[in-house]
Amino acid sequence: MSDDLQPIINDLNAPFWAGAREGKLVLPYCVATQRPFWPPSPMSPWAEHAAIGWREAPARGVVRAMGVYRRVFLKAFEPLAPYAIALVELAENVRLHAHVADAHGANAPKVGDAVRLHFRVLIESGQPVLCAERVRG
Repeated sequence: MSDDLQPIINDLNAPFWAGAREGKLVLPYCVATQRPFWPPSPMSPWAEHAAIGWREAPARGVVRAMGVYRRVFLKAFEPLAPYAIALVELAENVRLHAHVADAHGANAPKVGDAVRLHFRVLIESGQPVLCAERVRG
């Protein structure tokens, strides 16, 4: 049996995954308040009965927490181990999880570091996933 590594794509999150395939960070936002949010929702967390739209967001943030995984739970992730997942806070107070390659490397981000976000395919035939790299200087 092979691991199914495809995300569940539905009406709520399809714009995010379409943006990911184009290398763009696209987030839902409240049309009334212009505030982005995550996770996707059919209604605004900011204004009752407000419409929801999607737009590209700046792909920079700050690492607020990070966990390093040395044990893999899916065989397809073995070549990536050890790897880290960072909780990244964008300037607009949206928090997202992002993959961190080479978690123990000299250039790996630490909690409090500024990071640039980008999408990358990590596993053959997988979807591009959000990744974080430390901003130098």
